[in-house]
Amino acid sequence: MTTQPPQASRAVIEAAVRRVVARDDPERIVALRAAPEWREPAYIDVDGHRVEVRACGTVLAVLDAVAAHSDDSILVLLTPCDDLGDSLLAQIAEHELRPVNRFDLVREAFGARLADPRLSSRQWLWLADALIDAQPPGGWPKLGGGVLTLETALRTLASARFGGEVDAATLLAWTMRSTAVARYRALSEVERDGLRQRLESEMGSVATAVFRLVGQGHAADAVPLGLAASVVFDDRAGRRQVAVQARVRIEERFFGGERLPVQAVREFTETAESLWTRWLGDSVLAKQAEQVAARAQQILVELQADSLADLSDALTLGFDARLSALGEALSADNLSEVEKALDRVRGHRMAGRHLNEVRAAEMAVRLARWLHTPLDIPQTLDALAVRHMREWGWVDRAVATVWQPNTARVPRLKTAYATLYERARTRRTELDQAFAQRLAAWTERGSETDELVLAENLLDRVARPLSAPLLIVLDGMSAAVASELADDILATWNWIEVGRRKDGREPALAVIPSMTRFSRTSLLCGRLREGTQRDEVPGFRSLWPGRRSALFHKGNLAGDAGAKLDNALLTAIADLSTVVGVVLNAVDESLDKGPTSGSDSWSLTGVAYLKEVLAAAWSAGRSVVLTSDHGHVLNRDAPVAMEKSSSARYRVGKPGKGEVLLTGPRVLAEGGEVVVPWDESIRYTARHEGYHGGASPAEMVIPILVFVPSARHCPSGWQVYDPSQHAPAWWTTAVSEQPVVTATRKKADKGLKDEALFSVFEASGDSLGTRVVQSTPFEEQQGFVRNAPTAEQIAELIDGLATAGGKLSVNAAAALVGQAPARMRGYVSQASRLLNLDGYGVLTLTDGDAAVELDVKLLKLQFLGESG
Repeated sequence: MTTQPPQASRAVIEAAVRRVVARDDPERIVALRAAPEWREPAYIDVDGHRVEVRACGTVLAVLDAVAAHSDDSILVLLTPCDDLGDSLLAQIAEHELRPVNRFDLVREAFGARLADPRLSSRQWLWLADALIDAQPPGGWPKLGGGVLTLETALRTLASARFGGEVDAATLLAWTMRSTAVARYRALSEVERDGLRQRLESEMGSVATAVFRLVGQGHAADAVPLGLAASVVFDDRAGRRQVAVQARVRIEERFFGGERLPVQAVREFTETAESLWTRWLGDSVLAKQAEQVAARAQQILVELQADSLADLSDALTLGFDARLSALGEALSADNLSEVEKALDRVRGHRMAGRHLNEVRAAEMAVRLARWLHTPLDIPQTLDALAVRHMREWGWVDRAVATVWQPNTARVPRLKTAYATLYERARTRRTELDQAFAQRLAAWTERGSETDELVLAENLLDRVARPLSAPLLIVLDGMSAAVASELADDILATWNWIEVGRRKDGREPALAVIPSMTRFSRTSLLCGRLREGTQRDEVPGFRSLWPGRRSALFHKGNLAGDAGAKLDNALLTAIADLSTVVGVVLNAVDESLDKGPTSGSDSWSLTGVAYLKEVLAAAWSAGRSVVLTSDHGHVLNRDAPVAMEKSSSARYRVGKPGKGEVLLTGPRVLAEGGEVVVPWDESIRYTARHEGYHGGASPAEMVIPILVFVPSARHCPSGWQVYDPSQHAPAWWTTAVSEQPVVTATRKKADKGLKDEALFSVFEASGDSLGTRVVQSTPFEEQQGFVRNAPTAEQIAELIDGLATAGGKLSVNAAAALVGQAPARMRGYVSQASRLLNLDGYGVLTLTDGDAAVELDVKLLKLQFLGESG
């Protein structure tokens, strides 16, 4: 802080002049010990007296001013010079150099009428100097004539020195500004001590810890140390030797050997964690939060306590420790521990900074759940294709993520994921073989089907019933990719998904071989044929007699300068009387050199032109059919040595291991007879990143997604889908929460019967559900609820939920009671009117309406009078 005396204000000068006038002092010269600065006019008027103000930086300047002074004015000298000599002082009023009253200056600066008497004591002399030194260019906030209290003065000074209203979090944040800390350390010792004592008295342990760290030169480590110390002083660390030793090292290294009470340290660490969490959630400060966490990890290593990192909710080391624990649980195939480990991974505060690793962990757990469900292989090709669309495609989506995730920091996961991948692929191989065998038999018999949509009749069955349809053919899109893109589309626009089947999305079947020149041409022409783009354009036009149509391929999608899409395409989409088709090749082209992301994960932004085309369709109010001509498999496993062929996934000859012979009218290559592999690892050409043309369901099953702008655009007889109904139960719900097959199968809707992952069962005579529906409260409640579900259905729902621990996904609950998932909101609403006595939430929809939850304990109390 400066040693120069304070600057005299006009108010101070006026007060000095009035003192001289009041005393009728014969000497008309006033000398003030003040900074030699005066920015106002040299002559001012004070109560009718002409006053000259002179700033004199030296004794010689004082002599000159006195010599030039005339008796018609009062002269005020502003000088820092203490030794003016007796001869000069004899000419000055009261014969002395008067000091400027610092608190008069401070009071004036605050615009206060009075000052707290305590401010005049010697104890607070430093405060006046500090306030004068710290005063901002625009002055202090004005009090409007009130009283300047000691508390206000201290609070204002602290705010100036520490960068705002000071609380524990502000003080900790201040430690991260090195220049601000340096300015504090440059203050006089008396001011530092005064501020420290005041803040410690106000905020206690946090201020004590901060000022000790500042004193030891560790200010910048305050917040990182708080994160590290939260682990070392965690109750779960207890008296473990590593924790005890680390605590001693903290005291020695950071606090100069002074011991802080454990409670004080915890208050400090809690404040640091709270501040850091706020930074992490702030887009501007998130980078700083990551740097703080990185430094905290270094401190933990320096303290030789990194083995405790799993206790941290903030450090990446703790996140990695939780991932490692997940790997252990996966390797042990302990599904209960796997679920707990995943919850801990998701709950870590750095999870949001490692989204890809969290996603891989979630996919791994989903695969583990699926591997714990009974293997149920449908017997018809239609049911097999539906099962792939609604379940196995989701398995492929999970497998694609678990195949090559980043496990460099957590080697334990590499082994766990690799084992999980192998187990999933072994099971999928069995399913692929069953599908291929059924496909071969069905194809040979003539390929007749009333239910299953085929590539060649997809437009007639699915697109034609829609008003103003836009067909988007995403070449090579598999069921796995479709499920991912559907999530993105429904989250981006307010389209409603609809379909022909009541129980969920339906598939179509590609032409054989499942190659673009066969399957896409047949799709766009509406009949079995081989061809190219030149055949597809007139073929597409012929499908819409009496209506305008336009088909756009890759070459005519791009716009001119300043536009993403070609104007002809935009014009066609805007004209609702035109049926529009758009072919996108991003997925199929990625099979050559691999997707740009390095994984088989797709989003709206990952498919060139898709988002822009959909945006134009939404603006125009169109219905959209998003489909493909075939799916694909990726090149993951070591290739099996096979015969050579011009095509990667089909050939002529006799089938060998992993292959099947396909013959029939839907086989368009090689005279109607080809050998195709169902094993993903088989290929006949040079290596690429992926292939199609084989007989696996991932290649043969075409996904169909239909979106309409509102429910009134849903064709008659079609179903409006609930977005939560499509994922299989194990995708969203722990296996332990899924119903257990314990009783006889009940006849269900055909679609639900084939697709359920469990049996819809009849409640036994003494089950909880039966006792509830036979109870007096339930019978009385039935009299008040019209059109309610039957007592039998309510009993089944209660027993299924109770068996699952009280909670089921909407899909699982729907299958229990024979309802379409899309109708479950209304169904649960009606059922809850029977069960939610007096407004208590016995039966509710939770997790964003994705799950149905039953409070079993409350149910027993309300209906059976049982407290357990």
